[in-house]
Amino acid sequence: MNFRPQILPLFKDIRFWIIFFFLLRFYGITFPPLEVGHNWRQTDGLMIARNFYERDSNIFYPRVDLAGEKTGIVGCEFPILNYLVYLVSVVFGFEHWHGRLIVLIFSCVGVLYFYKLVRKYFDEPTAFNATLILLVSLWFSYSRKNIPDAFAASLCIISIYFACQYLEKGKPLALITFFIFALVGCLSKILTATILTVLLFPMIDGRNALNRKVVLSFFSLIILAVVCWWYFKWVPYLNTTYGFEDHFFMGMTFSEGASRILDSWPAVLKRFYSTPLKYIGFIVFTGSIFLVAIRRDWIRLAVFFVPFACFLLLLVKTGTSIIGDHYYILTAVPAMAFITGSGLALLKNKKIATFVLIAIGIESLAGQIYDFRIRQPFKSFENLEVIMDSVSAPDDLIAVNADLHNPTAMYFTHRRGWVAPNTQLADSNYRNEIITKGCQYILVVKQLYGDLNLEYPIVFDSEYFKIYQIKKPS
Repeated sequence: MNFRPQILPLFKDIRFWIIFFFLLRFYGITFPPLEVGHNWRQTDGLMIARNFYERDSNIFYPRVDLAGEKTGIVGCEFPILNYLVYLVSVVFGFEHWHGRLIVLIFSCVGVLYFYKLVRKYFDEPTAFNATLILLVSLWFSYSRKNIPDAFAASLCIISIYFACQYLEKGKPLALITFFIFALVGCLSKILTATILTVLLFPMIDGRNALNRKVVLSFFSLIILAVVCWWYFKWVPYLNTTYGFEDHFFMGMTFSEGASRILDSWPAVLKRFYSTPLKYIGFIVFTGSIFLVAIRRDWIRLAVFFVPFACFLLLLVKTGTSIIGDHYYILTAVPAMAFITGSGLALLKNKKIATFVLIAIGIESLAGQIYDFRIRQPFKSFENLEVIMDSVSAPDDLIAVNADLHNPTAMYFTHRRGWVAPNTQLADSNYRNEIITKGCQYILVVKQLYGDLNLEYPIVFDSEYFKIYQIKKPS
């Protein structure tokens, strides 16, 4: 029996690879959000979702547990992902991993529509190569985290497909689908709006009817208006009204952002050549730009350059945040995957192209395997709620010695209160201030944030945690 001819078509079917990588990322889907990479970002979103479930389900008033005695209402990205977690929890009960599964499902659908778009407007080899590169890129690990970036990018990619359908065929349902997915995608992560800039090309295509372009432009303006209202009106209103203004990063001026990037340009540049596609992938990405340029395929270059340049422009507003927050680069990965797939498709020797594709995949996946294990001391957080329940009531306010606004430890205590570094908690004036506001315990996370020796009674002490009772219940 000749096995190779039967299995070869399967390997050439992108649906096989999308399902394969879905199942691969399904491993450990129920793990708590305690990976080394940005567990704070996941727990921040899950904290909001859990508060929708337990406290108030009004989507316009997201709440965190870090605001001490205050309500916790805070301005943030439009919490549609958090709300989906809440809706699933209404049926099945709240679990950490619901967010993982939601993001994984939407990201797989987004990859499928990415493939459809590239195949439709370019060719099958480019679409296949680009989609596989996207699957093994940083997208691989971050498309299973409870973080809105891959989720929002997927919604925008899907919306582009339906926008093109509307421009070509004029179907109202396609227009409505575009509007919903693009609106929710941009609201979920404003940076992903740069992906939608590729719609410039079908909009200037003379084969598409002018009236459809006008209608699509009108709906796009509505999206822009709603996104601007949320981020520049509603978010500041929530922060000012409910007194928790420093939690959500709203960016900085272009001049300040540019200055910070110039001061730290080697670290910023490293985020581009070491993170999204790893080193082999970045070399091939750079070579692909030159190869496509030599072939004078200006359409491919433009489709890559427009969203990538817009991403770089908006990235300036975030300053050097990309150095620490890897997920910022996710928005640029589809464009990078497209041009890299284009370069591989232009190689005449298909065996070399396949070899390079495999090399990119091996290096990129090897660099992300660590993300599928929960290590100490983070693993110890799994029992933190049980530990806190043994010494305090669920409604007791506590303080945690974590980095400012880092919610991970507080989230796993399932309590509300204050998060402050050791230097602040060591200040007796600060402690007296939070005591007067109702704080009853201080949780010290020893191995992650350092030990803290205070004069209060110790009610729990272990290798990982120490709990002080600073105020007896009345």
